[in-house]
Amino acid sequence: MGKKLTGLLLLLMLIILCTSVVSAENSLLIQGISDYYNGNYKQAVENFEKLLADDRENIDAVYYQTLAFLELNDIARARENISFLNERGYNVGMIHWKLGELYLNKNQYYDSPFYNEAKKELEKARELGISTAGLHSYLALAYQGLGYIEKAAEEFELAIEKGQLIDDYISLASIYKETGKYDRALEIYEKAVQESPDNVSIYLNMGDIYLEKGEYSRAIDVLKKGVNLKSSMVALKMNLALAYMHNEDFEEAKKYFMEVIDDNENIYQAYFYLGEIYNKIENNHELAVNYYDQAISYNKNYVRAYLALGDLYLEREETYKAMAQYLKALENNENYPDAHFRLALAYIQMDMKTAAIEELRKTIHLDNTNNEARLLLNKLQEE
Repeated sequence: MGKKLTGLLLLLMLIILCTSVVSAENSLLIQGISDYYNGNYKQAVENFEKLLADDRENIDAVYYQTLAFLELNDIARARENISFLNERGYNVGMIHWKLGELYLNKNQYYDSPFYNEAKKELEKARELGISTAGLHSYLALAYQGLGYIEKAAEEFELAIEKGQLIDDYISLASIYKETGKYDRALEIYEKAVQESPDNVSIYLNMGDIYLEKGEYSRAIDVLKKGVNLKSSMVALKMNLALAYMHNEDFEEAKKYFMEVIDDNENIYQAYFYLGEIYNKIENNHELAVNYYDQAISYNKNYVRAYLALGDLYLEREETYKAMAQYLKALENNENYPDAHFRLALAYIQMDMKTAAIEELRKTIHLDNTNNEARLLLNKLQEE
């Protein structure tokens, strides 16, 4: 009886001991998972390390520890765990998704994204059944970074279909915009506006497209909406001023160009366009010269301003001043064909035939589509 009791006690003690061990392991696993979901990734790793020291085959612990490694940007140890899981037949889509996201460098861990590595991991996640809006969005970014524009567009379309994220609308519309599919881009931007009517970047991009299409009234309408939302955004005002200028509403154009300068005096293009209005529309050459000069003062390499000044002086037969501006333009860009052509015109005005012929030859060499230069060269050589 005593031996039987002793055996029962030993069995009971063994059961209690095993139960306590299992409970301790469960406690570490639960605590580690809790730490992971609460963002305490280092603590999660430590808890999983303790558990795995006694039970290396605990797949749940390895899985969550891998996710924690990825959150800590510890790719080397994450890959060790991934190899371990793969060897045991566990190939988990979520891990590949997280690794691909890390390679995209959204948190600026590296100097630049690793698009090819991101593509491989995200495609693997997709093969393993991950098909969320986020996965498609990240895969689109990887394709876009590698120049696979059509594939990127397809993935953004899927992301929108599954999740309707505003960033995906904007990214997809930007692809269509960059590839010249303006009408499709505008369709997407219209949907984006419905989702996020206060997003000023949408109005800016739509305005860009309408300007490119030459639909200036529409550009004005959409850019004004953006300005009303964020009047401090210089790019919106600049494009609105350009839209008014192209729409031949020069007073409104001047108003907004001046507002751009008031907001940021370094925007040299605003001075240039004011010079263009005063020169070509209002024939106020004194003010035009002033604004062209200011454009150059803020950007010494701004060839367009040198050429505009040169043209103004040439028209007024102030030939030496015109030549000086054209030569300055060529100092900044000796391969600019229009500068050579206009310098040739100045030489012709000064009866410097040989110099003009040389500049016309340079013009045609740099731009063989300039028929005006070719005809003028032929005429001079026949004289």
